[in-house]
Amino acid sequence: MSGMAFDWLAAERDLNGAYDGDRAAMARLWAFWGDGKDFNPVDRALGERVIAHFPQVESLALHRLAFRSRVVRALVGECGVDQLLVVGVDMPTHDEVHQVAQAVNPDARVVYADADALVMLHARAMFRGRVGACGFVQAGLDEPRTVLDGAAATLDLRRPVAVLLINSLDVLTDAQAVAALAAFRASLAAGSYIALCHLVAEYDRGLAVLGSICADINPGPPRVRTPEALAACCTGMVMIRPGLVSAPVWRPDPRPWPVTADVDLWCGVGVLP
Repeated sequence: MSGMAFDWLAAERDLNGAYDGDRAAMARLWAFWGDGKDFNPVDRALGERVIAHFPQVESLALHRLAFRSRVVRALVGECGVDQLLVVGVDMPTHDEVHQVAQAVNPDARVVYADADALVMLHARAMFRGRVGACGFVQAGLDEPRTVLDGAAATLDLRRPVAVLLINSLDVLTDAQAVAALAAFRASLAAGSYIALCHLVAEYDRGLAVLGSICADINPGPPRVRTPEALAACCTGMVMIRPGLVSAPVWRPDPRPWPVTADVDLWCGVGVLP
């Protein structure tokens, strides 16, 4: 075993119990479904159970990552945002938010926030070469004030910030989701953006199986909301084009074939007036 691998395992052990290898975690499940590599046998076993009942989940995972890249390019390149706050961090894959943002604007600053200690360990290790441009906050979307206070060490909250809720909104209860979005709307400067992704069951009712199969994951289980309920979450924001739509329809990259619209992952971006 190399010294680097040994140090990595030692770092995981030093999490003082925050890493529970016997319990699946949402970030590692999305990594498994999205063709990543950072998951353990428990995550694989649960992920395969979900696929057996709802094979479309792998497509949803890839659509989610594709939307993340497109929305960052749009926010930085078209909207001129140079500060991004990612609440709900994926296990490192490819086209990370800071990589996409800084390819467009090298001066863009990014803060990653998540309550999962192991996720943040991976993020700090993989992104540490960007110190000064990236910040890290160990808190989740259910603690919006803690997230904002931590982000203020890297970002200037007096200026517009783009908040990315790509994998964090659908694990909150209705009350938590309302409170989190209200806190961001109240605290962020006018001209800030909130980009969100959420599971719906508009086309395939089989998606509801996630709630029962994934009842013991952390955090979770993911909730499936209706498009109407998701639209209600966007109250107080002005949605930019094309509005709240199925993920592939949100500003797709040019391609010679039609874009499918029947994907149960809906996305949108709102700007604070």
